[in-house]
Amino acid sequence: MPGQSEADQTQLLEQQRVLARFGESALALENLDQILTEACRLVGTALGTELAKVVEVQADGHTLLVRAGIGWRPGIVGHMRTELDDPAPEGLALRTKGPIVSPDLDREDRFGVPPFVAEHGVRATVCVPIIGADGQPPYGVLQVDAREPRPFGEAEVDFLRTYANMLASAVTRLRANTELRRRAEDNERLLRELQHRVKNNLQVMVGLVEVQARQVHAASAKAALRAVARRIEALRLLHDKLHLAGEVDRLDLGDYLGQLAGGLLRFHEGEAARIQLILEVERGIVTSPDAAAPLGLVVNEFVTNSLKHAFGTGPGTVGIRLGQAAGGVGLELWDDGQGLPAEAPRGAMTAGQDTPGTGMRMIGNLARQVGAVPVWGMSEGGRGTRLALTFYRQPSPRLDGT
Repeated sequence: MPGQSEADQTQLLEQQRVLARFGESALALENLDQILTEACRLVGTALGTELAKVVEVQADGHTLLVRAGIGWRPGIVGHMRTELDDPAPEGLALRTKGPIVSPDLDREDRFGVPPFVAEHGVRATVCVPIIGADGQPPYGVLQVDAREPRPFGEAEVDFLRTYANMLASAVTRLRANTELRRRAEDNERLLRELQHRVKNNLQVMVGLVEVQARQVHAASAKAALRAVARRIEALRLLHDKLHLAGEVDRLDLGDYLGQLAGGLLRFHEGEAARIQLILEVERGIVTSPDAAAPLGLVVNEFVTNSLKHAFGTGPGTVGIRLGQAAGGVGLELWDDGQGLPAEAPRGAMTAGQDTPGTGMRMIGNLARQVGAVPVWGMSEGGRGTRLALTFYRQPSPRLDGT
């Protein structure tokens, strides 16, 4: 480089290497204290000084904290505080918004030296502001101190200003990330609170419907109210599972459907002793509440209809299978009872197709909410009823990570 000595060129190359290394560290690290400490270490290496520090402006706008540094005795970094209006180079740099250079502090008449700085034998100093983002006040200052008088040159000051600007970008990025994480945590907490309230409200609704069912005398009205109560209970259980798992947007579908079916058997106390429930559900299949809700209602309708119509007064078996199937998720519900009515359709049930009962129509509508087509038929062995669904919209990964 013309006009530069070999020593100057070597120093410039070292400063460029330091800038590159700090840029890599600033992108890789997510801890602000680590980034600031690494910044002090590298800048001290580049300028050949034993002491460097980052002084941070506190929230009150007046207090200055030595946030990070190298070469200082224990008890300084993270603890030592001064005031913005103190006669010191840090405050002057922040007030003037420009670099402050003092090659010999013994001859300095613009400001004094803080006692802890004098204690370390500092004889020369240079500090530059770390600018704030988007017109905000400065974050603080980057300061390099030497134990011998030293004429910090224009190139060195320019290097420090460039370094401080990179440091400002790193601070801005980390602060933004911290704020985003805080907001995400707040939103998740609010969603969990909402789920808890929804679960409690649904529990109240189940209780109110049950009370009303006990008060009515007509058998058809009593049965209709209890059917409504079971459907609400299916939704309440969904929110209960989400709340207990600490999740807001995903749950284990097999766990939910298995617990739902077991609850239905307990609800029908008279049938529970003679009806066997077989669960063949694959754990770790995760789905969203929007998909789990209609699938839970499908299970509710099928199991309830089996308990009411499939077995008469005799014993029987109801089964649920859930697992991966043909690139999607397969749900199969079956019983070994009397089978479908003669007039009921078999095979795939399309939208708008006539069906003999509200249960099949409701199941068809619910299945379409997850993009599935219900397929009706006989269970294995040529008896009973079988319902198969395959749905492909699985918005969350499996819990086992696959």
